[in-house]
Amino acid sequence: MPDQRLSLLDELRQAERRAAISRVASVIGHLIGTPLNVIAGRAALIRANPSPEATLENAQRIEQQVERLALRIRRLIDYLTAPEPEPNPSLVSAVVEDALGLYTPVAAARGVAIELAHGELPNAKVDGMSAMIVLTSLLGLAARAAPRGSALHLMAALQNDVVTFRLTVPGLTVPQARLDRLDPPEEADGLDAERLQVLSVCFAIARRHGGRVEFVNQEGGAAFIFDCQAT
Repeated sequence: MPDQRLSLLDELRQAERRAAISRVASVIGHLIGTPLNVIAGRAALIRANPSPEATLENAQRIEQQVERLALRIRRLIDYLTAPEPEPNPSLVSAVVEDALGLYTPVAAARGVAIELAHGELPNAKVDGMSAMIVLTSLLGLAARAAPRGSALHLMAALQNDVVTFRLTVPGLTVPQARLDRLDPPEEADGLDAERLQVLSVCFAIARRHGGRVEFVNQEGGAAFIFDCQAT
């Protein structure tokens, strides 16, 4: 029963994220739709009647719509920008233990195992909350992407005050997509929009705390690499 509840919690986490993204997309569409239609209409009027008087009037109307749109976008950004949580230094071993405790049963429910590399984990601390968000997001994504009967491999190492987590995912091909922005993926990328959204959010969280997230091809699959600053 506890394992089933963890799987349900993961599904709820994914559904909540999808609902939040859909809501933001809807708000943005409503916010920019009317001003852009007005701007396009006024630009068409300028082409149809390029007289100085008509051009001046339509240009002024376009300028008003651009200013209104910029103001509304700034207000939306301020509204959606959450305050940074207080730093929460945690041992790497504690972060890994908690992440595996949550997502080993979730992966098992999908027929996927998670194996931790042999050897001691780095004796270092990282920001616990941000590291947990990124690591559990990557584990959840990997568990959904890996084929049944396969195993994910997780390792962590410390070098030059940077803790590097490496998560190997069998059967996953690295797409040609950038994580530093939420551009819609091309069909040839081989990565659906939801996965790119997760990776882009993880990238943003890691970068905000001086780290990074990337993914690379390797034999038989791909690897997610998550760097975070040791505190």
